Amino acid sequence: MAQSPDPEAGGGTSLYVHVPFCVVKCGYCDFNSYVVEDRTVHDRFLDALDRELAEVWRGRPVTVFLGGGTPSLLDAERFARLFVVLAKHVDLHACAEVSMEANPESLTVEKARIARAAGVNRASIGVQSFDAAQLRFLDRAHTAEGAERAFAALREAGFENISLDLMFGIPGEMPELWTADLERALTLGPDHLSCYNLTFEPGTRLTHAMQQGRVVPNDEERDRLMFLHTRERLAAAGFVAYEVSNFAGRGGPCRHNDHYWLQGDYVGVGPGASSHRAGVRTTNLKTVDSWARAALDGLPCAASAETLHPAQRAGEALWLGIRRADGVDLARVEARLDWPVRAHFAATIDRQVQAGMIMRVGDRVRLTQAGLLLADRVGSDYLQ
Repeated sequence: MAQSPDPEAGGGTSLYVHVPFCVVKCGYCDFNSYVVEDRTVHDRFLDALDRELAEVWRGRPVTVFLGGGTPSLLDAERFARLFVVLAKHVDLHACAEVSMEANPESLTVEKARIARAAGVNRASIGVQSFDAAQLRFLDRAHTAEGAERAFAALREAGFENISLDLMFGIPGEMPELWTADLERALTLGPDHLSCYNLTFEPGTRLTHAMQQGRVVPNDEERDRLMFLHTRERLAAAGFVAYEVSNFAGRGGPCRHNDHYWLQGDYVGVGPGASSHRAGVRTTNLKTVDSWARAALDGLPCAASAETLHPAQRAGEALWLGIRRADGVDLARVEARLDWPVRAHFAATIDRQVQAGMIMRVGDRVRLTQAGLLLADRVGSDYLQ
């Protein structure tokens, strides 16, 4: 499982560890996460994670990502045990990038030091906003000052690569408020920023509220202005927009996410985690109890499996890759999949070029400025 020397070849396999616990289920969130205060459930999760890793993981990952949920929600004892479990199966210190998500309300200096000593070298804090009203609307459990304390805790623990997650396009948000959030984030001196336009995901409380007329989304023009301001301001601050919503500073791009966008193989462990290997996608049982029962009984944790046909794999390669600033090299995708990618998507690509959504130079296609604003729509054309 050695990393390929070609950064666009999708070589090697990454590992994703899903810790599904949160202090509150945010109304906009469609991730597989649960509010569970019973710490015996956390213990059972760690026991099951150990068993699943023993069954499904071998070798050295290209990258490791601990996500959720909120890994930092585990108390210090169980948080330390999480890394004891991982160390039995993965040498985190030998990985170029080991990322961990954390939320401000549960991250402490003690936990940050545990993670850093265990080999985590990149942390991502779910800030979303520094404004009290916005945080309440988003159901976030922290304050602006709590976010700043979490950032300071990571620095004190020795983290040199810290990313902040921020969100704009919150209903009723004006550009001035988003500008204030962005400036306060920059004052901290982060090494990477992820700035997402709030989306109304199916099945969430936020979408239900919109459908009932209790929440009205921002108009597209307001969100467009905030999106463009983000790119201009962060460029001026020395950040590189390497993907539609992600900006690399001193810490560089997130290698783990780039591995996904390049359609590299990955193994996901934990409730509801997905894996993709050589065109076969599996998804684990979703609930903590069903997943843990399977893992502890030595049974497969996957609830579903799908073998992608070549057109699906090619379509997803373009759908994911077009979000990158470098775009997609069609010839490389074609060679990797051994399938006529350029011929199959020729009409779609020509139409997008004529519409001004993408540009093509040789075999590489990437979004134009106009296309950046409609990246999801452009990408979905490849999935038809």
